[in-house]
Amino acid sequence: MPYRIGVIGCGMYGSRLLRVFYDCSNQKQVKLCAVAEIDPVILDEAVRKYEIAGYSDYIEMIEKEKLDAVAIVTPDHLHEEMAVYCADKGLHMLVQKPLDVTTDGAKRIAQAAQDNEVLLFVDFHKRYDPSLISLRNKVQSGQLGEILYGYLNIEDRIDLPSVHFKSWAHKSTPVWFIGIHMIDVLNWVLGCPPVSVCAVGGKKKLLSMGIDTFDFIQTKLMYENGACITLDTSWVLPDCFPSIVNQNVKLVGTEGIVEIDGQDRGMHVYIGADAGVVENPYGYLIGDNALTKASLSGYTIDSMLHFVKLLGELEQGAGLSGFAGSYTDGFQAVTATRVAEAIHESALDNGKTVAV
Repeated sequence: MPYRIGVIGCGMYGSRLLRVFYDCSNQKQVKLCAVAEIDPVILDEAVRKYEIAGYSDYIEMIEKEKLDAVAIVTPDHLHEEMAVYCADKGLHMLVQKPLDVTTDGAKRIAQAAQDNEVLLFVDFHKRYDPSLISLRNKVQSGQLGEILYGYLNIEDRIDLPSVHFKSWAHKSTPVWFIGIHMIDVLNWVLGCPPVSVCAVGGKKKLLSMGIDTFDFIQTKLMYENGACITLDTSWVLPDCFPSIVNQNVKLVGTEGIVEIDGQDRGMHVYIGADAGVVENPYGYLIGDNALTKASLSGYTIDSMLHFVKLLGELEQGAGLSGFAGSYTDGFQAVTATRVAEAIHESALDNGKTVAV
């Protein structure tokens, strides 16, 4: 029997996971059973759309549905309690990045998963982006030589913290919400975390709107070999910006340079009277695929499907040890959280250098 799975949280990303798991359920890869969501309107819509059970309390869902696995897609600061509870119940887990917003909390989750011998899959979907896979291969094979310096930016439109996540944006920052992706990318591409960070940030636009959080944080990440990489994160791009996220990567080594325009991938869309948009179909594409029968594709979906694939192998009797290194596990996610925590410590102390 396919593993029974439930989703905790049905917001912007939780709804996408539900859609993916629904497709996989139709293909008998897993059995999508239930969703837990505190907003009754959103919950009712998901229950009707996917014909699954709905709960306002995730604990009640877990107790009643006899699940094998869950996806935790809630605001970042809520992950620890939920993930530790699910691990103690023996449930395999997909947890949205970041694993937690404290190093201690992330460690507790990772340790609980290890102690209970459950799969902890942290959804860092940038690792599935073909351009970043190519970059990693070039760095790890030595084609770029020794990395000297670089620049990454990842920025969101202001409607995310001011509209979609207004109720909890003050408990997060652009580093926790999106910057954590690029922190993990650097750890993964370079094969090591930085040894220290130096960061500054500002609070103006969102604070004027009654949301007490950073508009931006700019960080210098220093590595053992002397390399220095700048990371810009923000979530105050204007509403007129043509896509929700803007992202770019540049790495310079002793033997070459790689630049990745993650924003403008060559697809500009102008339909009707609306302002034009820049689409990234490589990350998220809606449209029935006659070959695979899937209705969603792209690297953000590939990450979710990888979790489903691992569940299928577990259901067939595979052991967790055989998966080592094939996905972002809890302890790798702890490293990303520690770097992000150091960035905030530095930003709150006016750019003091903080060891990682």
